[in-house]
Amino acid sequence: MKYLILLSFVLLIAGCGGNPQPETDPAINIPVDEVISGIAVPDLGAGIDLADQNVCRVNMLAVSTSITMHQVQHGEFPSSIEEISHAVCPDAGAYRYTLIGQSWKLECQAVPSHGFIENGNTSW
Repeated sequence: MKYLILLSFVLLIAGCGGNPQPETDPAINIPVDEVISGIAVPDLGAGIDLADQNVCRVNMLAVSTSITMHQVQHGEFPSSIEEISHAVCPDAGAYRYTLIGQSWKLECQAVPSHGFIENGNTSW
């Protein structure tokens, strides 16, 4: 019985090592290269940039819907987006609205750009 306990203990210890380091710290799910001396230092700026991009795209979708509704109700596209919406990009402000004949384009002016919508079709 002693030998069985000793063998179990040896197998337990032998099986607990030698695995490669995980890419993220499993306790906090932060990449290992962002953990410095046991202190997690996540890149919060990347999350804020992604949130701003998502807000911008939702605003562009709302303006795109307003453009389409204006065209259906009035039989023509709006001459400027200010007459139908006051939505703006949180990073770059007002959107660039281009109207050429029966074709229109709504662009974000942020650098790098959050995308554009052309005739209701998104670039993202």
